[in-house]
Amino acid sequence: MKRILSAVVLIPAALLVVIYAPPAIYLIGVAVLGSLCLYEYCGLIRNMGIRIRARFVVPVFWLLMGVFGGKTVFGWSALQESGAVIAAVAAALIAVFLAAIWRGRLPMRERALALMAETLGVFYFVLFLYPVFSVRFEFGSAPGLQWTILLLAVIWANDIAALAVGKKLGKTRFAPKLSPKKTNEGALAGLIAGAIAAVLLQRFLFSDIHVVHVIAVSVLAGVFGQLGDLAESLLKRAAEVKDSSRLIPGHGGALDRMDSLLFAFPVLYIYLVFLYQ
Repeated sequence: MKRILSAVVLIPAALLVVIYAPPAIYLIGVAVLGSLCLYEYCGLIRNMGIRIRARFVVPVFWLLMGVFGGKTVFGWSALQESGAVIAAVAAALIAVFLAAIWRGRLPMRERALALMAETLGVFYFVLFLYPVFSVRFEFGSAPGLQWTILLLAVIWANDIAALAVGKKLGKTRFAPKLSPKKTNEGALAGLIAGAIAAVLLQRFLFSDIHVVHVIAVSVLAGVFGQLGDLAESLLKRAAEVKDSSRLIPGHGGALDRMDSLLFAFPVLYIYLVFLYQ
């Protein structure tokens, strides 16, 4: 019941933001969501015995998100954008190295492990979350809205079907060491449900998008969404926890809800850039 009630609240809220938020507010919203995920990531890493610092990595994350969104939000030229991105990435890497150098009380091995974990955390969420903003605004307002809603529908349908079918009919374990409850039957049902949801949306709401692209994206997003789920499961198993936090009743943490989207949005962005005509 908690899971259903949380979904009833969060899904309409997410759709309202996607539909109505202007670029600057949308970017801030994505950055806030990323900060929650990053805090939970830091908690998982600390459970592994690595002394990572959320108070350091979160400001670096915000810096990079702001710079990456500079062209759309601030109207930068392409040259200004590329120069700012290179400078910001270099500054972020220098900052994490300097932070490791100045942690005088930690042994060298622990400093190096914290350095690697902090670097991974910052770029994991910047590079995987920024496409959420790019897809929505860099391909035009209307197409961006259509593709964003399509992707959300695919992932949500995928998750629901995989969970339901996996519980009822699942027999063959999909990845027993990472996620013992996931099954091949559930994974296949999730892919089919995601494709059906995407085709229905294309048929009744987004008919200007060719159905071939819709099906291709639904399959790619479904596959990589499931891989994103397993990627987070790897971190949780290493940290020996069930959920990334208890932020959302019945669902776990923000990272538990975003794990599939973190892999699916970059794949959609790459598809739109290189394959969608």
